[in-house]
Amino acid sequence: MRIVKTLRARLLLGTALGTGFVLTASALVLYMIVRAALWAEFDEALGSKARSLATLVEQERDEIDLEFGEHSLPEFKPSGHAEYYQVWTSGGHVLARSSSLGDRDLDPLHGRPDKPAYKTTPLPDGRPGRTVGITFAPRREEDNASWQTPQEPIEVTLVIGRGTFETDQALGRLRLLLVCGCAGAILASVAVLSWLVRRGLKPLGYVAAEIAAIGEASLSSRLEPGDAPGELAPIITRLNALLNRLESAFAREKAITADVAHELRTPLAGLRATLEVSLSKERGATSYREAMAKSLAICKQMQRMAENLLELARADAGQLEVTSDAVDLVALLTDCWTQFADRATERQLEVAWHLPESCHITTDRTKACLVLNNIFDNATTYANTGGHVTIAVHSENNRVNVRVANSGSCIAEAEVGRVFDRFWRGDAARAAKGNGRRYGLGLALCRKLVTFLGGSISASVDSDGTFVILMVFGRHPT
Repeated sequence: MRIVKTLRARLLLGTALGTGFVLTASALVLYMIVRAALWAEFDEALGSKARSLATLVEQERDEIDLEFGEHSLPEFKPSGHAEYYQVWTSGGHVLARSSSLGDRDLDPLHGRPDKPAYKTTPLPDGRPGRTVGITFAPRREEDNASWQTPQEPIEVTLVIGRGTFETDQALGRLRLLLVCGCAGAILASVAVLSWLVRRGLKPLGYVAAEIAAIGEASLSSRLEPGDAPGELAPIITRLNALLNRLESAFAREKAITADVAHELRTPLAGLRATLEVSLSKERGATSYREAMAKSLAICKQMQRMAENLLELARADAGQLEVTSDAVDLVALLTDCWTQFADRATERQLEVAWHLPESCHITTDRTKACLVLNNIFDNATTYANTGGHVTIAVHSENNRVNVRVANSGSCIAEAEVGRVFDRFWRGDAARAAKGNGRRYGLGLALCRKLVTFLGGSISASVDSDGTFVILMVFGRHPT
């Protein structure tokens, strides 16, 4: 069976089927009502005739006298549309029959005058018909003087048969009329509904045309509701929201591309300058070693940025895998700090530790280590020379707070929340003076990973210019 795929075809088919069902059901109900009324009228007329003839049956002593003759009831004479009657005594003796019957018999029916018995049956001549029968006591002349002793009443059964051709013909015409009327009404409804559906779906075409006109270069365009029906308003709202997200995603992609290019340009320029200076003339082994060490440091910086970018891409795609283990946070902090201790000593940073003997949390050790490495790298890089770095752990209400602070921050309090944005830079004016601080991918990755690990991370700046990173993790149950 072919599947109806278009909305217009579905609406048209559904409304046409619904309209056809309602019209057909209404026509059927109407036919049944009219049919019942016609047959009730037919039976009432037939029953009335039987009761009328019953009043003309008289009992005189032991004899039954029928006071009606066919000369006064021509419908009982033989003809193509003749009616029939037959009268029996209670013993089954036939008292009389219409001449239209000849030597044939009707089936006896024993109803009462107030409730005749009816039966649909073929008539003796083969025509479809209906018979009515009543059993009654004939009328007696009680004032007849010739009667010497009371006589027992004799019950008589009277059956009348009449053809139903006219009623059947009327019902046939009614059926034809209803079938033709329903078919015509359904066809007319389909035509009207087709026009209404086509007209009602025009706004969808307008919306489709507006969507088709939106390209990569025009993502700022939005769909206008205009005269669209109320049912399309939620769709237009959702589409506009989708366009907002697409525009933001394209803008972020362009910004990230530009920022990555900019971030790579600086270390590449430094690497190139170092190599060009080294190759400009013959130098000693010590000079070459210094150039190689400087180049290696630049390569490590670029490698860290590439690794952070890759980890962020995995986090955005939901491809990070987490293993939950009991981790001694104090031991993890001291292990991660070892690779930054030389830098802290070189920059004359005073490092203060406020740690308990041990503190266990449930987390992924590898990813937690990556977070701490980025935070320590940020603290030792952007603290002012001769400043201080503070690392503290505090447990409270089954939660563990990790606080890493460094002095020398120039980030405004209103902008501190932006340090977790990718490639965000501090105030350009302060940066030009050498006091600005640049935050690239490290803290953005930290926020992603900490949230992914079920914790939280926030940043703040104290009044004395101390930049603070606060992380909260769940404590491992003991």
